[in-house]
Amino acid sequence: MIRSIQRLAPHAPIVKVGSSSSELHFAEPPKYTLAQLRSFPRLEPKSFIPLPTNFFHTEIPTRRDILWSATVFEADRARVGSNYVTKKSDAPFSNRKVRPQKGSGRARLGDANSPHMFNDVKAHAIKGPHDWSTEIPKKVYARAIQVALTTRYRDGHMFVIEDQCDFKQDNLEITQSFVSAHKFNNLSMLFIVDSDRDNLAKSMQTFFLSPGRLRLIHPFERRKAKSLVKGKVIKKEDVEAGDILVANRVFVEKSALEWLIAKYAI
Repeated sequence: MIRSIQRLAPHAPIVKVGSSSSELHFAEPPKYTLAQLRSFPRLEPKSFIPLPTNFFHTEIPTRRDILWSATVFEADRARVGSNYVTKKSDAPFSNRKVRPQKGSGRARLGDANSPHMFNDVKAHAIKGPHDWSTEIPKKVYARAIQVALTTRYRDGHMFVIEDQCDFKQDNLEITQSFVSAHKFNNLSMLFIVDSDRDNLAKSMQTFFLSPGRLRLIHPFERRKAKSLVKGKVIKKEDVEAGDILVANRVFVEKSALEWLIAKYAI
């Protein structure tokens, strides 16, 4: 509906200054675009909210290069760097020669710590703890957040919630009705909230990852399984560009959206 309104909007008029003057002056481009303010969980439109066009660049093509730089930066920052690698200096084996220098009829061979032997010893390797994080200019990362949100807004997959984005109680049936009513069964959802929303987070985790299925997962893999749940609830301070890009539907509270616009404005 919003996109149709934008298409029907007239272009900026061309105005002449004086009858004898050949100078043309164009009207200023709009400073705001419109987004529907919705209720939760019904997602019924309530009113419109203006969004600044210097943040939501709807007329500019998607900058995939900036998104790539941001996602690489986030992936590097998420690496733990605790990989254990056995190096030659660790000397896991004895310094004794594997076979005599002469008389065996075979090539000379040193001790078992040599990396060219099949012993999992590496000659050159990065050993943990190691910091894999890289750097990115703040303005580039801010622009990546803008491009990610603009992409979801342009596609009509961003829902601005008027009040709190939360359920009244942690109930599996409520979550089932919400997902089924809006046909989100096979879609990945992201909820950007202003503060903790315990009922929503627990409901989404229980719906997409039942306790019985969670018990079957190895304890070391449970944290990873929880992070891959299709319904992710993230506070506004912790949201990343990759989270927005992965999600098929983005639900953001009005207060959280205002905070993001203020923080990542260029």
